[in-house]
Amino acid sequence: MRESTTPQDPRDIPDYRALFVIDMKGYSAVQSWRMTDYWGDLEGMLATAFVQSGLGSEWHDPLYRDSTGDGLILALPLAKARLLVDPLAENLHRLLADHDRERLASVPSIRVRMSVHVGPLPDSHRGDPINDLCRFVASDAARDTVKVAEKHRAFVAMVLSYEAYQVIVRAGRTERLRAEDFRLTRASVDEKFAEPAWVHVPRVNGELLEAVDPWPGVGAKRVEEPVKSPCASDQPAGGVRNFGAIGSYLEQAHDFTINN
Repeated sequence: MRESTTPQDPRDIPDYRALFVIDMKGYSAVQSWRMTDYWGDLEGMLATAFVQSGLGSEWHDPLYRDSTGDGLILALPLAKARLLVDPLAENLHRLLADHDRERLASVPSIRVRMSVHVGPLPDSHRGDPINDLCRFVASDAARDTVKVAEKHRAFVAMVLSYEAYQVIVRAGRTERLRAEDFRLTRASVDEKFAEPAWVHVPRVNGELLEAVDPWPGVGAKRVEEPVKSPCASDQPAGGVRNFGAIGSYLEQAHDFTINN
């Protein structure tokens, strides 16, 4: 049994986790009798991609796993967050591309939206980090990015929360991907949720992501300075969320996790 990481006082901050969610484009349109096999195909490729990405043990024994109906949520140790971005997205794309070449005409293509986030997660696995993770993958930005993927015969659309981008990509923890492979955008859901996020499609140059609306006022220019959240209802009383400060804190948490 894992040791509890939830503080005795619920106001204390629990350990930060790497959070991952994936769902399948068009799953609800699949005939009901095909759904089990359709999801089984993706689950098998996910398992292989995790192993190929150095996440085999985390796939078989994650800190948290839950089904979303047309996808999957996982929580992993924070130190493994970088592998969810690079090389997992590329490895999964390659497996899905192979599947697409070999499938029968009667078998639908599989394209996915995936999101990576980092945040404090109590043992209940409830709270804003999980909620926001699911909003990122359901956002307009995620749906627009999967359209770009389809246009360029790619199979994975990835959305990183601003916090995840700061501690993984901007901090230089990816092996292959660089800042220019991502596009800063607004991830919104029904005007009730709007957060900065970075999107990526494997093997598609970041400049080709122009079909995804940029963060307001940014255009295609890469942003290095902290960006403020547009969600007034989510702001602490008397202040504004500073993602630069959060990114710095997360880097310290990441280094602490590795060194301990």
